[in-house]
Amino acid sequence: MPRKLKKLYISQTVYIFAIYYKFNALLRQKPPVKQQYTIWIAECYSCQKDVIQLLKMSSLSDSIKVIASHSLGRPELKIYADHFERQPPIRQSADWLLEQCIQHQVDLLFCGKHAHFIEAHREEFQKNNIQLITGAIGAAQHAAVNDKYRFTQQCEAIGLPHIPCAKVSNAAELAAAIQQYQALYPQICAKPVHGVYGAGFVQLQDDVDYFKKFQISSICNTRQFIEAYGQLNPAIDYLIMPYLDGQECSVDIACDAGKILAQVTRTKHKFFQVCDLAHPCHAICSALVAHFQCDGLINIQFKQDSNLNWRILEINPRPAGGFAYTQHTGVNLMAELIAHKLSLTLIRAKASSPVQVIPAEQSIKMESDCL
Repeated sequence: MPRKLKKLYISQTVYIFAIYYKFNALLRQKPPVKQQYTIWIAECYSCQKDVIQLLKMSSLSDSIKVIASHSLGRPELKIYADHFERQPPIRQSADWLLEQCIQHQVDLLFCGKHAHFIEAHREEFQKNNIQLITGAIGAAQHAAVNDKYRFTQQCEAIGLPHIPCAKVSNAAELAAAIQQYQALYPQICAKPVHGVYGAGFVQLQDDVDYFKKFQISSICNTRQFIEAYGQLNPAIDYLIMPYLDGQECSVDIACDAGKILAQVTRTKHKFFQVCDLAHPCHAICSALVAHFQCDGLINIQFKQDSNLNWRILEINPRPAGGFAYTQHTGVNLMAELIAHKLSLTLIRAKASSPVQVIPAEQSIKMESDCL
């Protein structure tokens, strides 16, 4: 081969190999990390502002864009979120939320109220690469934790410290269950099988007058309650159970697919709460979160019996109204959750406990378009 052609052949070969190795290097590279993720915070109960504010206060702030929605105007959400939308009522909002999340290229949708209506559409969100957080994975798990009787049965079946109860569906069953439980326990109470914020809960006492219910809403004459329940049409499923007058605590938990990421316990006192990073209830919470496949920012409530043993009251598959008190321990539960879900680096504050926390209210001016 002539020298000139030989040089040309070698140079072409080197060039081809250079392209080959460069192409392979590109294939081996990890996909670029997004500069900013879009998170949608759908309608929650009273703590939606806190959910957004805790994200904005964290080191994740520059990496996320927060869109909030609510079926009401909610001016405080407009202040803290990057963008606000009025959403339909939650029962009819699943298709709307999916459409909006696709349109706004949302990476993660967080639902904090009646999320079981959105959970039913999990597969559709996944198909569009949208992470869905509803408090628990699967419609069956939502049904179990939202039904206080079914929840108690499952706790009993796996050997967790529950509170025994009888389910009643009519006036005759109610009267029989009250008689049975009064014979077994010094104090009894009643609460609906379905409900939030303790609505419908009453401590039943034979020796208080009927007017007591108007002075203290949580105490009711037993006969008065039976008479009132008998007038319901249709009747509401209720639970009759022993009343525990011990200390109450509430554990706020960030969790992922049945595993706890972080948890803080709030022990409730008359005018303040005490937040703890270590508590006897935490081991029970680990078992509950795993069994019910909890996923998101949830709350588990406990109360002490006469022997000072902690017993499970219920799981709320959503953030509790007072969950933001926990930030004073240095643990930002919402940031922990989102950092884990989106594989983001979270710079954590120095943790400390126990800390005493007292709530403080804040007012804001409403604009006319919020009405």
